[in-house]
Amino acid sequence: MPIVQFTRFKTDKPEEMTQVVRRAKKIFEKHGAEFLRLSRFHTGHWAGELLVATRYANWEVYGKVQEAVANDPEFAQVMADGLKIAQLQGRNIAVGIDL
Repeated sequence: MPIVQFTRFKTDKPEEMTQVVRRAKKIFEKHGAEFLRLSRFHTGHWAGELLVATRYANWEVYGKVQEAVANDPEFAQVMADGLKIAQLQGRNIAVGIDL
């Protein structure tokens, strides 16, 4: 069952944050995430915020990727750069259901 992690950021510099997330995408996919996508909310309570969604094949892969990025100095720099221009608003994990 696939695992998807959603992370929301609030920023007044979306173009700069897009560049930061591009760097993060390479790192997450290098370590085994199926994909990393960036979206922007256009309606609702979170309008204007950015959403980063990463997908993993299962919990085992999720754990391996999380451990790898936690120990990756390049990712530490990417996260530091992102937090200079954006505020982390929330993080959620969704587990796929086979239909």
